[in-house]
Amino acid sequence: MFLRIGVFYVLTWLFLMLLGGIQEATGILPPEIGLAQWGPGFAALVTVVLFRKDEIKITFISKDTPPQRYLWTALLPAGVGFLVYLLSTILQIQSTATSGVYTQMILVLIWTPLGALGEEIGWRGYLHKKLDTRLRGLFSAILVGFLWMPIHITFLSQGLLLLIFLAIWFISLSIVLFALVHDTEFSVLAATIFHMAINFINLLIIDVMYEPMFWVINGSVWAFVAFVFVLFNREIFLGLKKA
Repeated sequence: MFLRIGVFYVLTWLFLMLLGGIQEATGILPPEIGLAQWGPGFAALVTVVLFRKDEIKITFISKDTPPQRYLWTALLPAGVGFLVYLLSTILQIQSTATSGVYTQMILVLIWTPLGALGEEIGWRGYLHKKLDTRLRGLFSAILVGFLWMPIHITFLSQGLLLLIFLAIWFISLSIVLFALVHDTEFSVLAATIFHMAINFINLLIIDVMYEPMFWVINGSVWAFVAFVFVLFNREIFLGLKKA
């Protein structure tokens, strides 16, 4: 298992550098459009081909997924994200640098679903599905979140406090996503809707995305949400029955 995970993760970084390099060298897209988001997706597709004897299939749409599940995967991250936005506003967290993303808003809105799809093919479609056959839900969710965080390299030079809560955020998102999609064969569509909702709500707070105190709030709120999911879903996360 760990050979497959290692190959997938190395390929993810190779595709990240390749796609990012192509974008920077050609200038075909503005920097707000992260072509490198498709790194995990391409890595997953290549890994599936390399280890086709594993018979791991990426499930893009699960026929057994109830329609209301898709609604939940959109409303939950949007609701929690809006709560974080309100808390940040109430606490008057202000940006020390103005983002230029709004000048490319139309392109960002068009790219957001595509970028979310590229990541979720890799993280949920392949990696989490592969880990789920060997590890308990909580451990696999933590591992996926831990591996997911470093590819967002623009945050890696923003200080230790920000990085700690950034990691907490990604691990928390991974836990919540596991609860929402584990019984849908890790549906890429469901995970993409969740990821897309996160990306859209983040446009509200794009100007404070590099502020450590914002990440303290964001990470703490999502950690609480993840804790609640684990508490009420102990059978899928820890193999324990509810009391």
